[in-house]
Amino acid sequence: METPTPHATILSSPGMGHLVPVLELAKRLITQHNIPVTILVVTTHTSPAESHLLHPPATTSPNLLRIVQLPPVDVSSLLDPAAAVVTQLCVMMRAAVPSVRSALLGLCPRPTSLIVDLFGSESLPVADEFRMAKYVYIPSNAWFAALTCYCYVLDKEVVGQYVDQTEMLRIPGCKPLRPEDVVDPMLDRNDQQYKEYVRMGVEYSSAHGMLLNTWEDQDRRSLTALRSIVDVPVYPIGPLTKAAEPEATNIELMEWLDQQPGESVLYVSFGSGGTLSGEQLTELAWGLEMSQQRFIWVVRPPIDGKADASFFSSGSGAVSGAVDFLPDGAYYDE
Repeated sequence: METPTPHATILSSPGMGHLVPVLELAKRLITQHNIPVTILVVTTHTSPAESHLLHPPATTSPNLLRIVQLPPVDVSSLLDPAAAVVTQLCVMMRAAVPSVRSALLGLCPRPTSLIVDLFGSESLPVADEFRMAKYVYIPSNAWFAALTCYCYVLDKEVVGQYVDQTEMLRIPGCKPLRPEDVVDPMLDRNDQQYKEYVRMGVEYSSAHGMLLNTWEDQDRRSLTALRSIVDVPVYPIGPLTKAAEPEATNIELMEWLDQQPGESVLYVSFGSGGTLSGEQLTELAWGLEMSQQRFIWVVRPPIDGKADASFFSSGSGAVSGAVDFLPDGAYYDE
């Protein structure tokens, strides 16, 4: 029987912080292994920067890289407006499973493997339907992966909230974890995001392997710990990093930074999932103004209404070109 030609499909959850690592993995598979890659992206309201990533230049191996934007999913009836970002992403990825199945069915030739990111584990059974190899890609370190995969054990052993424990939390092979240092989804065991986090860690072990953005010499102890926790192969494939794009550099911003004293500038960013309301933006802006500290603020437009930044003082040497709802000195990148 003829062996099928390798063709990888990578499923990306919404947001720049998830799409960028997926694109870097795709580039690695293409440039170093000559493997064609199809990226399935669960779309939401995309920023200009994200839209740019979804339409790479023709010079980026056009014959080997294909990006398919899955239809947006409406989860408004399934989520509380105040739901945590982890909960939102998990619910969106769950609702997108039928679209993932349809997209795979329509690809020709049929991919030989499905790689999901850390929020896409509920699509792993779809790979079984098509007799594809299936992998989980965690663009983080082995310690995070070990904690995530071991959390279901802690869930059974620990009584009460983790943050209320008086003793260290112990993960095989890893340094003991102070209760107050748990990752965000573990802060409240009654929150849905905690239940989603535990579920994800269990589902990772159903894959044929785990890909991590780290390497043996960097993360040897945690990799050994992770391999003792899960029963699937662990592949450290890092480092995967996104190269800087000179044409995207804000020259005026860099010149302003060069004029500031060392370690004097605050960098404020909530990532691609940190969209705030107009009221929250205004409160944050007041805090920055009253702190009298130099700052760079990477911000998205508010999800409702407008944020009035008229109370910002112009300061000295402020960077110009900010959009209406941004104060002088803020850097708009998304």
